[in-house]
Amino acid sequence: MCKGGDVGSTSGATKVPVDSQMADVTINDLDRKTNAGHGVVSVMGRQRAMTTAVSTVVNEIPSYDIFGIFDGLRLAKFFEERLRRLVKEEVASCHSRGVAADWNKVMSSCFSEAVGTMRSAAAKAVVTIIGKEEVISLCRGGARAVLYSNGGIALPLCHIHIHQSGVDQQLKIHKRTMIDDFIVLACEGLWNVVSDDDTYQLVKRCLYDKSPAGGTRESSSTKAAVILAELAIARGSKENINVIVIDLKSSTVY
Repeated sequence: MCKGGDVGSTSGATKVPVDSQMADVTINDLDRKTNAGHGVVSVMGRQRAMTTAVSTVVNEIPSYDIFGIFDGLRLAKFFEERLRRLVKEEVASCHSRGVAADWNKVMSSCFSEAVGTMRSAAAKAVVTIIGKEEVISLCRGGARAVLYSNGGIALPLCHIHIHQSGVDQQLKIHKRTMIDDFIVLACEGLWNVVSDDDTYQLVKRCLYDKSPAGGTRESSSTKAAVILAELAIARGSKENINVIVIDLKSSTVY
């Protein structure tokens, strides 16, 4: 049984005490049905300010959900608004024409708008779009996304990149398969102290061990995110910790 944290079951934001030295843990645990069950945790940790932020867009775009970790709340809100619009437009256009979505165009357009509007060529973000057939990830530093498959295989969808001269932009499209288990998006506050293997074993127990009566994939994903944050704090992480756990087994693969 996966244990850890006094996790609330209500919708919306819930604050959960994880460690006496930790500030606030904010959890988004939505009870409504999504393409992929997910849990989100943001921890200020031992820093004086929360400099990173998460964003989710679920149940709004047919067959697609959007998850991201961003360099600040302003950038997170900007991407949430723009990507919601751009993905909706692209999905609708491609459906009417019977063609595949041009995800490079969508992501490039969104980042171009971000750079132009927010006047920051080094805006850091990791965005993952979960479709029923594919996973699209775009990374511009600051965080990392990893897809875990049956047996503990870890496939990095994007890496943390730090360059003095700027930020690299990488787009990766992964064709979903039946052996894909879950995805973890997190900033360096987690990855600096928690390995891929530890992450896989912990999240797997939370998601797939027998749950008590009434348990849901959504609440299991949230518990996994909380415990990953707890583990990072226990191992001495001093950075902000943002964790998104996405359960791919809860959605359909064609």
